[in-house]
Amino acid sequence: MSGFGKALEAMDTAIAASLNDGLADYLNAAGVVLAGGVEAILDRDVERLDTVSGMLDRTVTITVRKGLLQPFDRMGAFRLGGKTWHIDGIAVDDGHWLTLYVVP
Repeated sequence: MSGFGKALEAMDTAIAASLNDGLADYLNAAGVVLAGGVEAILDRDVERLDTVSGMLDRTVTITVRKGLLQPFDRMGAFRLGGKTWHIDGIAVDDGHWLTLYVVP
């Protein structure tokens, strides 16, 4: 791994360690665990534009490192803190971190 790659990994580790809300299990649509112990950042009251009504809605997002979710199942879910959060859409995908809209 190059110097930049090592620095990026160190930064990701520091971000995940300081902001994570616990370790989540990443499940596919059938409920099979694809990745266990994924550091996840849970944010509540995130504004989301409802494209049908044009109104702002409040939602929940989970942010994780994209590389830990391979293969990625858009119909999957996360089990975090005793609750299962189903993926409802992609909020942000910068190619490295993935922020997903989730619903209980």
